[in-house]
Amino acid sequence: MPRRGGHPVFNPVDFRSYLAGRRGVRPSDLAVPEDIIFTYDVGTFREAVAKTAATPVGWYIYHDRMYRGTRNGRQIGVVHAMVGAPAAAMNLEELIAYGGRRIFEVGLSGAIDAELVPGDIVVLNGAISDEGLSKHYFRSRSRFAASRGLLHEITASLRKHGLEHSLGEAWTTDAPYRETTAKVSSFRKKRARVVNMESAAVFAIAEYRGVEAASVQIVSDVVSEKGWNPAFHKDIVEKRRDEVLASVLQAITG
Repeated sequence: MPRRGGHPVFNPVDFRSYLAGRRGVRPSDLAVPEDIIFTYDVGTFREAVAKTAATPVGWYIYHDRMYRGTRNGRQIGVVHAMVGAPAAAMNLEELIAYGGRRIFEVGLSGAIDAELVPGDIVVLNGAISDEGLSKHYFRSRSRFAASRGLLHEITASLRKHGLEHSLGEAWTTDAPYRETTAKVSSFRKKRARVVNMESAAVFAIAEYRGVEAASVQIVSDVVSEKGWNPAFHKDIVEKRRDEVLASVLQAITG
C-alpha cells in the first residue's frame, strides 16, 4: 500500500512551476518526450544520443544530462541519470512531471546467479528493494514489478534482433561496498539474479505515479561468495550495450 503520513509539502509539479518561473516561461513549456531512455552508463548515453541525433535540453536543471532526439519520426528523451536510488528517483520524479510516461531503463548489473556471465542480458520482471527510497512510497512492500506491456515490447524486440536473454529480478542496494557474502546468498535465495542500485526505486516510482517502466540489464561483473570479478572493460559488455540499445530503440519506435 502507498505510504501514509500526510501529504508532501511539495511535489515534482511544484518544482516544475518553480523552475518555469525562474526561467520566465509557462510550466507547460518544460516538457519532455513520453518515451525516455534512462541510463546511468555514459557509454550507453552517448550511443543513444548518436543513434537519435539528440541535442541537449537547455532548460534541464541537471546540466547536460537530458537530450531530445528522434528515431523513425518519434521523439525520444535520452537521460544520463545519476547513480543510486535516491538520485535516480529525483530525476525520474521530475521527468514524469515534465511528461515522461514510458521509462526504458538500460543498465549494467552484477550477476549473483551462477549461471550468468559478463555480457549476458537480463530483462527485469521485477526488483527487490534493499534501498531506503522505496519505503517512502510503499511502506510495507519490498518487491516491485516492471510494466508488463513494456516488458513484452522489449523481449519481442530482443528476439527480433536475435539476442539471447533471460528474465529475472534485481536486488537493489544503496551500499555496493556492503554486498556481503551473506546478503548475496540471501537475495539469491529470494530469486534475485543480478544486483544494482536503482531498479527497485524506478519500478516503485513508476507504479506510484501511474506510468510504465521496464529495464534491461547487461551483466558487467560477477558478485559471489568467491569474490568479485569485474568485466566492465570486456569487449562483450561494450558489444551488448550497442545491441541492447538498438533493440530498445526498436521497441520504442515499433
